[in-house]
Amino acid sequence: MIRHFAFFETIGMLDEKSVERIPVFAGLAVLRLVDRAVEEADAAGPEAGPEYLSTRRAVEAMRVGDPARAILHRVVDRISKEARLSAELGADLLSYGRALDLEARWSLAADAFGSVATMFSESQHPRLVIEAATALGAAARNAGDWKTSETGYARAEHLAASSGEDELELIARVGMATSHMVRGNLPTAETEIEEILKEAELRGTERAKAVALHARASVAHSRGDYRQAVHFGYRSLELTTNPGSRDRVVADLAAAYAGLGMKEVARDAYSIVAMTSPHQSVRWQATLNLMELSIDEGDEPGVASYMKELDSMALDPRLRAYFLLLRARASRQFGHADFSSRFEIAREYAQKHRLHQFAFHADQAMAAAEDLKSSVEKLNNPLEPSDEVVRIARELVGLRSRAPSIFEQNSGEVRG
Repeated sequence: MIRHFAFFETIGMLDEKSVERIPVFAGLAVLRLVDRAVEEADAAGPEAGPEYLSTRRAVEAMRVGDPARAILHRVVDRISKEARLSAELGADLLSYGRALDLEARWSLAADAFGSVATMFSESQHPRLVIEAATALGAAARNAGDWKTSETGYARAEHLAASSGEDELELIARVGMATSHMVRGNLPTAETEIEEILKEAELRGTERAKAVALHARASVAHSRGDYRQAVHFGYRSLELTTNPGSRDRVVADLAAAYAGLGMKEVARDAYSIVAMTSPHQSVRWQATLNLMELSIDEGDEPGVASYMKELDSMALDPRLRAYFLLLRARASRQFGHADFSSRFEIAREYAQKHRLHQFAFHADQAMAAAEDLKSSVEKLNNPLEPSDEVVRIARELVGLRSRAPSIFEQNSGEVRG
């Protein structure tokens, strides 16, 4: 198989004069430089030939301010001085993958993470390989590559267990459980996450506990148990210290409040995330959630605006399935004659990408099992919230004034 095929494929899909081509080409040039330098054990200095110079020029052509630009510069500097797989080089390559992850360039991120996981020795750099394999699991899942995702998570879990890395082992297991949830196997996901939570308590691994609680909240939301989703989501938020992870939790808390019918709380939280999250995919998710609120409120111009904004975006399969389902719901809500065909399109797309829960919802809607009118009534007449739900809602609303300081980019995130 061609190395870095995702980069070649992406370049081939872009117009030769497109500015989007520049950072992809630079990333490919650097990864190929690393491959060749390490294979040939070429320890020559920075003046050693045209390849270093051409790679530097490719990186220099990137936009100043692009986080990946500085990272790629460091990689070229390290390789030009000494062509070996140092821990520092591995950390830079992992950071490059995370920069791609922030931009929702899932296939490219998976390529970068996979390169680190494959290139570095498990015995010499176990933690680096575990983190790369875990990140590969998440990026490949987002790209719809289930086989690579499962392989990445399985390798991370096995290596972490054999290396005594309790926290990373549990985080990899959460990633596997989350994959079960995304594909609609909620009972298995819930059972596994409950077991992980018990082990996280016994081992005293706070970060793994925070990740597992977030996943547990997602399962509760998928079951329609929005009060439990708020409960578990807020417990996760209290334990989550990584700024890049907190916005994901807040976005899911907002979705739970929307499910409870507390629209203003949900809208505030969605707006925070849509404006401030460093993660492109989380901003897209929040925008989709705002679109869903507009559908339920009968705001056809607002829905049309969101659809125009999102239709051309490079959404991952899960978000694209969600978008197609919302588009179908909007067509039915506003009396358009094409709503049945749109539900069929959403169902077929979800089935193709093995997103069984989305396919199930589309089937329900097509069979008129889902009563949209009752959904709107639920939003306009929310369930009586508990004291805890109200308290957490106040906390979320309070986040808005502190949003710029809370949601700062952090490229060191390890998640499932």
